[in-house]
Amino acid sequence: MITQARAAKIFLSPLVAWITFFAVGAYFILSFDAKVLKQPTEQGAFGTVKKYFNALHFTYVGKGIDLAGGAYIVLGVEIEKALENRLGLESRGLDGLFKSKMLKVMPSKKEVKNFTIELTFPDEAAAKVASNMVQEAHVQSLRLKVIDNLLIATLSPDVEHAVRTGSVEQAVNVLTTRLGGYGVAGTVVTQHGDRQVVVQMPGLEDSAHIESVITKTAHLEFKMIEKTAGSRQALLDEFDGDLPSDKMIVSGRMDGDETEEAGRWYLVSAFPDMTGDRIVTAKVDHDEFNKPVVQMKFDGTGAREFADITSGNVGKQLGILIDNIVVSAPTIQTAITGGSAIITHIPTQKEALDLSIVLKSGSLLAPLKIEQANTVGSSLGQDSIKKGVWSCLLALIMLFIFSVFYYRLPGLFAVIALLFNMFLTMLLLSYFKATLTMPGIAGMVLTIGMAIDVSILVFERVKEELALGVGLRKAVDTGFSGALSVILDSNITTFLTGIVLYQFGGPAIKGFAVTLMLGIIATLLAGIFFQRSIFAFVFDVLGVKELRFK
Repeated sequence: MITQARAAKIFLSPLVAWITFFAVGAYFILSFDAKVLKQPTEQGAFGTVKKYFNALHFTYVGKGIDLAGGAYIVLGVEIEKALENRLGLESRGLDGLFKSKMLKVMPSKKEVKNFTIELTFPDEAAAKVASNMVQEAHVQSLRLKVIDNLLIATLSPDVEHAVRTGSVEQAVNVLTTRLGGYGVAGTVVTQHGDRQVVVQMPGLEDSAHIESVITKTAHLEFKMIEKTAGSRQALLDEFDGDLPSDKMIVSGRMDGDETEEAGRWYLVSAFPDMTGDRIVTAKVDHDEFNKPVVQMKFDGTGAREFADITSGNVGKQLGILIDNIVVSAPTIQTAITGGSAIITHIPTQKEALDLSIVLKSGSLLAPLKIEQANTVGSSLGQDSIKKGVWSCLLALIMLFIFSVFYYRLPGLFAVIALLFNMFLTMLLLSYFKATLTMPGIAGMVLTIGMAIDVSILVFERVKEELALGVGLRKAVDTGFSGALSVILDSNITTFLTGIVLYQFGGPAIKGFAVTLMLGIIATLLAGIFFQRSIFAFVFDVLGVKELRFK
């Protein structure tokens, strides 16, 4: 009967519950790398143990480029180009407004330059009539002024600020979607500062192809072809070398592809008839000759716009432009009302896949320029991992020596709590599928050093209670409850610091902040609840009546 009662105490103790939690958690977050297990095994039991140890890894925790190697790319967002593009859209809007309101005197010239829209009218009176028409239409995005016969429009401060901030945020979102199509695990795209984006792709050593995909604006436009020629100069000669501001000359493909568009030049409007913003899907397919094509489908508004364009221009060429290069210029045979289109004459399957990915992810509001591109080798990453592991082990060994020397057996309990603390940290990282970096390992080492403070505060309070003649069990209970408020205060303030670091820091600082904050949560769980369960097990199950704390 006594044995059964003791067994019940063991299985119902909080420590056994924590041990069960540890076993279940370890089962889900740890696994063996099949590639490592297939490698030859060294002779002896030590070789077998070494092989399985090397194959053991965390299933859901990715490695940053400083640990796994890979590409680190810093991109500058050309915000000024985004402002120009927005002014171009506003210019198209003014054209539509003037036509719908039947403005009697239309502008003779229209230019977008120096972050302004300049509309030239025959006289000042005509410019004022147009200005009043825009104001009566309550166009809030523009600020207008009339100087002689010029109507000058600039973006309102609110709109300009939204474009500046939105172009960087949109670049992060587009690149995240775009690079996600390549299946590189652990890819991180973050904003850095006011006009920079940082891309980290662990395990990628050949970054040349990805860089071309990243910097592709993928600005899709549909424009009616007005004229075509074999050279740019031939089209310029028709205007005596002075191209009107509302016209532009664009080239066909210049990559040696033997298509109808290759080497041709096209005269088109400076303003698109339709853009690719209405695309909802884009996928690779093949035509009747088994050549790769990209099929696009528009949303409801885009389908109506495309139907209007094609129905009003039967027999004319429709230019499909990507980043101001004509990739296809088919002749419209009949109105297309199905809400879809096809891009043909794509040289390779790989290029078709790239094109479908960038079109599906959306076009960038502003072009991106590579400011820094570094590649970290995998061997350097392995060296970083070894150094990180050794730093953690060294910290644990030093804390073990201090704790056991100063607090005896309770000091050993504190070290066990530290080990459980590290497990909880990795469990939380696995739950959030976080990426571990070298700064993240530094955060773990710092957390280990800070976590011992919980045990020190508790043990010192226990020593004070014992000095007052309080019994051991009550002194331990008072030690944990009495030190709780101080422990929470110190850890909450550090956690708030981690939030600030994560919010405003760069990629390296964010990695440090994540492990710091998760480590603080693990510290509270391991240092208070888990360690208290150890003492409860020692007192209630093992029946220990005396412990030395010095």
